[in-house]
Amino acid sequence: MTNPTVHEEYTSEEVGGVTLGRHVIIGANSVILPGVTIGDGAAVGALSLVTKNLGEWGVFFGSPAKHLKKRSKDLLKLETKYLANEC
Repeated sequence: MTNPTVHEEYTSEEVGGVTLGRHVIIGANSVILPGVTIGDGAAVGALSLVTKNLGEWGVFFGSPAKHLKKRSKDLLKLETKYLANEC
């Protein structure tokens, strides 16, 4: 129970941080449970439920979220080019 009117000893809330790597995309209305780490470049589809740590550069979707395919790393080349031109 998590209702704010219920006394603390009767609730079952779990608290923990969520760690997001660089270039992570989280789709709308997705739920990420406490203590989960999402690796660099991972993409989570809309309405997904993330219950476990997700690896790097993958596309994940579903309830619970499952790996669908690898994500392209072309973004890293664009990032390098952009940062080189900015300085």
